[in-house]
Amino acid sequence: MPFASTDIGAGAPQVAAVTMQVEPEKIMELKGRYEAVRDTVQDFLMREGRNLRGVALAGDDVSTAAAPIFAKNAQMANNVTARFLEELTLNIQQLENAAKLYGLVEEGNAEAFRDGAGG
Repeated sequence: MPFASTDIGAGAPQVAAVTMQVEPEKIMELKGRYEAVRDTVQDFLMREGRNLRGVALAGDDVSTAAAPIFAKNAQMANNVTARFLEELTLNIQQLENAAKLYGLVEEGNAEAFRDGAGG
């Protein structure tokens, strides 16, 4: 998991990079699955991100005290998710490059795949 980092997710153990082997005929299928995951996570963050601000839900002392703690944890989760999306996008680009290398996409269609139309 290349997205493991010391600056986000403090306390999480560092993980060595992994190598994935994909059969050439499965590259486009995997790319499509990765794009679907990316799109789902991005859509969720766009729709629900504002709900993770950590605003006190009531005026009592417990709610007021819990809000900044929740906000800090939510911000860390957002940071980790953003990093995950960056790494996932890099993997999608690598799969696209592999597809070109194996001749699975025509050069003329490469732009459409880059823009997310393929999958």
